Amino acid sequence: MFSVSDVSSLEDKQPAFRIFKPWWDTFMDYLTIIMLLLAIFGCSIQLYMDETFCLPHFKKADETKGTKPSEINSTLKNTPGTSDGRVTKLFNWQYFFVNQICYGQIPWFTRFFSYLILFHTVVLIICSNFCFTYPKTSSKMQQFLNILQKCFQSPWTSKALSTAVGVDASEVEEALERQGTSGNDAMSSLNTDASTLKIPTRIHSSTPGSGSSLDKNDAEQAKALFEKVRKFRLHVEEKDTIYKFYAGQTLFKTIHCLVIIGYFPAYIYVVDFFNICEPNAISLVFYTTFMCTYTTARFIGKMALLYLGLVVIYWLLCIHTIFWVFRKTLKQYSFEKRGENQFTDIPDVTNDFAFMLHLIDQYDTLYCKRLAVFLSEVSEKKLKLLSLNNDWTVEKVKMHLTKTKKDQFELYLFMLQGIPESVYDVTELQILRLELCSNVKISNKITQLDQLEEIWLSHCVTEVTPSALMWLRQQLKKVGVKYVSRDEIPEWIYKLIQLKELYLTGKLAIEKKAVELESLKGLRSLKVLYLKSSLSKLPSTIIDVAFHLLKLCIHNDKTKLLSLSILKKMVNLTQIELHNCELDKIPTAIYTLSKLQVLDLKGNNLTKIEEIANLQYLEKLSCLKFWFNMIKTIPPTINRIKKLEYLYFSNNQIEVLPKVLFSIEKLHYFDAHNNNISIIPTDIGNLKNLYYLDLGYNKIETLPDQLFKCNKLMTLKLSNNLISNLSSKISKLSQLTLLELQGNNLDKLPVEIGQCTLLRHSGFVIEQYIYESLPSEIREKMGGT
Repeated sequence: MFSVSDVSSLEDKQPAFRIFKPWWDTFMDYLTIIMLLLAIFGCSIQLYMDETFCLPHFKKADETKGTKPSEINSTLKNTPGTSDGRVTKLFNWQYFFVNQICYGQIPWFTRFFSYLILFHTVVLIICSNFCFTYPKTSSKMQQFLNILQKCFQSPWTSKALSTAVGVDASEVEEALERQGTSGNDAMSSLNTDASTLKIPTRIHSSTPGSGSSLDKNDAEQAKALFEKVRKFRLHVEEKDTIYKFYAGQTLFKTIHCLVIIGYFPAYIYVVDFFNICEPNAISLVFYTTFMCTYTTARFIGKMALLYLGLVVIYWLLCIHTIFWVFRKTLKQYSFEKRGENQFTDIPDVTNDFAFMLHLIDQYDTLYCKRLAVFLSEVSEKKLKLLSLNNDWTVEKVKMHLTKTKKDQFELYLFMLQGIPESVYDVTELQILRLELCSNVKISNKITQLDQLEEIWLSHCVTEVTPSALMWLRQQLKKVGVKYVSRDEIPEWIYKLIQLKELYLTGKLAIEKKAVELESLKGLRSLKVLYLKSSLSKLPSTIIDVAFHLLKLCIHNDKTKLLSLSILKKMVNLTQIELHNCELDKIPTAIYTLSKLQVLDLKGNNLTKIEEIANLQYLEKLSCLKFWFNMIKTIPPTINRIKKLEYLYFSNNQIEVLPKVLFSIEKLHYFDAHNNNISIIPTDIGNLKNLYYLDLGYNKIETLPDQLFKCNKLMTLKLSNNLISNLSSKISKLSQLTLLELQGNNLDKLPVEIGQCTLLRHSGFVIEQYIYESLPSEIREKMGGT
């Protein structure tokens, strides 16, 4: 046996699908309840009173031949009792026999009417609730109800709403109270499941002062709800299953009612209390015709008319539902058109999600208004920022501060939901780095960071308030932006009038078509422009800063840079880097840059640089970088560049170093590692100012004694060559601090190396066993063991 509590618990677990029923569906449900009660009552009456009582007709068998039953029935109605009062002389068992036979001759509609309307009513009930029982639709509705319950749940929902919306909690409460009793009834309909669907009848407002704060647990629940709503929306918007099932069941109900209305009137007239019966049992009862009374005929006739009236009303409601389903665009729901809340960023929803919102809109618009908050990106951003502020205290921010090599305080924030408010309280901050941070909005409080000079953004979309921008225009000196699409480059960086250096890293081309930058006219003080991209030509907007630009860096990711004529307008340029631009010669536009000091052509396709002689007219040129190319020979005209101090030829295919190279008196930095050089010319002794020499990863076998005349050498790198002997004259290199000899054919080292007083073990790179061949006192002097 089942206890009462078991039955009640089953009732409690029924889903609260009532909110998905518009007023017409609710009215139809009440009509079906009346129909069902009518059918049950009719079935009960027929079960206990469904019988016939028959008497012989007043005519004898031979007298009734050829007489129609309707005429006999009419005659009987006009003749009270029998005409002659004769005695029938029939026994009781004969009457019982005739009653049973004549019951079968009563019209079928009369006998089965109650069961028929019970069948029709059950079909309508099943069809009306099919959406709520079919798995593919009921599961979505149940999830929607669970989410809706969380949107109303207290206390954290009220705090999240009041904070995210930006209004006081009392205003939220007043808005709810204005909904009236309809809102209370709507929410109480969701209380059917005590464990999962307990939605309060009103949202509790937070206490004064708590509306601006949210504890960590409540904030995490709110963020989880935003994510749940987002995932549910993506899942439900894929199909329009609920809409199709609702429309289908409405059409079925309409057709079903139309069938009932069509055939019921044709059968109602046959329901009669008096019925002529011819049992064809004259040998047993001696009469051919009997007049029978059907006990429930009058009741069935009235009930049939009542039921037909209910079905007509039901059918009219179905017609109204069809008009609503197919006339309106129910597969799209726009919050903006309804003006249901103060948010303007709530997107239009489609398919099943939109249809469910249309359904609950008919029940109570309060649900859509509360759900809309959790569809708003603005609301979510504010809530996440609130949680972020609670988590990141001033102490935590200071723990993440680091010092750069330039003794600057730097803060690096990775994958945060905005900038914590506590950052603005760390006044010593000088460099701010943001990577993969979302919802970044720089507020007015940034004016507190009077030491801030640099901002670096990596894949972050940022917004700046007007007053904060006014301050940043005068404050920032260096900005770097790493982006995937050009939309990630914030527009406000083009308005920083005091900006000195701008670094942009990302794609500035779409399908090999150049994409222009915004106008750079606002960057009046820009000195350094760094572009790491895939450009076929330089953006024309660089002209805006061409006159005052001092350094231009183009890192082009192995994309051929076709046109460089714009360089001619950069008359004040002192440094230029053209890396990986697929250049096969030195661009002619460079020869016009009279103030150029550094030319860097790393990673191009240079094989010959005979035109290097044209660089002699650049009187201030002091640094040439031709590393990572395919240069085989250094032209003898290189010595015409009189002021050359730094020369980079590493990672090329050079075999011979020309003697004229060592006639450049001012050369003090020479890097030619990773080439095919086999001989160091004796003229290297002419480089009296040389302090850095890197010839590692070549094929050098011997070192000329003239090398040790370069007594200003501080760094000498000769690793991975074929050197078998190191001269004792190395002692002349008294300024040597870094010596690399690993990967050669050396067996021992001269003891005179100990006279290099500045050389320490940490700056001496060589195999350990060779190092240990030195006397212990020398090793101790070098700081080794």
